[in-house]
Amino acid sequence: MKSKPVVHLCFLIPFVLTVFNTQVFVTLFISSTLAQLMAYGNIGLLFAGIALTIKQQGHYSKTASLWIIFYIIYFVFSIMASAIHYNPAEVLLFIIPLLYILGFYVYLSNPENRLLFRKVALISFVASSILAIHLYNINFDLEKGGIYQYKVDRSQGVYGDANNTALMCIVSFVFLFKLYQPQKKLLQIFRIILLAILFYSLALTFSTTGFVVFIVSLVMLNHKFFTGSRIVIAVLFLPIFYLFLANLNTLTADLNLVGQQREKINNIVNVVTLNTSEIDDSGRNELVKKLINDYVFENPIIGNGLGFGASQRAHNTIIIIWADAGIFTLLFFLFMLFKYFANSINSPPSIRYFVLPILIGLCIFMLSLQTIINQPYLMAVFVYLAYLLDEKDESEILGTA
Repeated sequence: MKSKPVVHLCFLIPFVLTVFNTQVFVTLFISSTLAQLMAYGNIGLLFAGIALTIKQQGHYSKTASLWIIFYIIYFVFSIMASAIHYNPAEVLLFIIPLLYILGFYVYLSNPENRLLFRKVALISFVASSILAIHLYNINFDLEKGGIYQYKVDRSQGVYGDANNTALMCIVSFVFLFKLYQPQKKLLQIFRIILLAILFYSLALTFSTTGFVVFIVSLVMLNHKFFTGSRIVIAVLFLPIFYLFLANLNTLTADLNLVGQQREKINNIVNVVTLNTSEIDDSGRNELVKKLINDYVFENPIIGNGLGFGASQRAHNTIIIIWADAGIFTLLFFLFMLFKYFANSINSPPSIRYFVLPILIGLCIFMLSLQTIINQPYLMAVFVYLAYLLDEKDESEILGTA
């Protein structure tokens, strides 16, 4: 049964607003009260959408349902740990991702809804990544509250964070590369231009993690290119590519890179030359080590409480889950990721090489970000990928549905 327009709006409006981080901008430039009303309004729309959609539900995804089980386990252990260790627990704040999971778990069970969602997600992701270029050009710094008087070193996008913006650019690139396949020559040229713009947006983030993930994603997206003879040719060119990266500092000497821009170029050089002791991790390793040594090992079974890991600013999603809710929650989370990968490998090629680049990117960024599983739009993406993996309907990727 075809969903009514109001049903789509109930889910897609909150999704788009979170993609553009609208609540933070409203808080900054208009009113914190209005921003709070917007947040409650988004939740209200999701509940209204669920109520309107529940009778039109399709087959639910078993893979997506693992997220619901995960959050139940997470909340049980983390809230219990908060009570035991007298740590504050902001349940309302941390329950928002679960509400989005529940909403899109119902909404995306309908194949027609998935087709519309992918179009809206594609346009929103690309627009957000392009907007990041504009914000960088006008020297906008979200953390500083507007136009910054000094030159911003790295593009921070709408999220106020270079790595989050890099992840968005990569997800946007994969969505555009796989889901937009025009037949007309003019539109094909337009697609290539958009892909180039997304790469430029990624480059402005100067993200070492983003650079590595993008290379992996690009290889997987072009897997058909690597036939036997082409692999041999590619291997022959590897030394040239290696020398290019190893001498990146010299090659970019005239670009007048400053601050973190030069540091990130140094990082790339240090990575490819295996000079690991000189890689700058912005202090993340020390924060993670402190969290593990001081807190995780002290309470490895039930954890330290809801939101505890994030409060320690340890930019590592995996360790934060362990710190918050203990080893059993972490093991279930890793099991869930394993199911995603196993299902991806067993899927038809068109689905496999769409899901895997995104999934690998999300998992790699989990090692340097604490915001992967608390961003509503990313949770909607996880649910969407789960339905693709369970349904294994290639027409949803090829656009023939």
